[in-house]
Amino acid sequence: MTVIERIKKDSTKFGLSISTVLPLVLFLTVFLLKFHEYNYMDVWILPTKKLVPKILSLCIFPNGMIFYFYIVHNKLQTMRGMLIGTIIMATVAAMLFWIMG
Repeated sequence: MTVIERIKKDSTKFGLSISTVLPLVLFLTVFLLKFHEYNYMDVWILPTKKLVPKILSLCIFPNGMIFYFYIVHNKLQTMRGMLIGTIIMATVAAMLFWIMG
């Protein structure tokens, strides 16, 4: 199955995978660009550790654009999966805000 066929398919699993993988890929990209001189574990100990939940919450933002795309194209199952995944990622970001306070 090609990428175009998967995008056109209406599947909750596909929406869930998009909405969780995309923010994680964006987070790792930002991490590699911004904190490239630090070790991965050092970022959680640094005084800038409050940046981690902020960066993660900003990485969730593109889900809204993809969510809108699937609403317009009436792919309700994919949209449902995206909503579930976005809620999970937003909950993780909120928990990190609370823990790292």
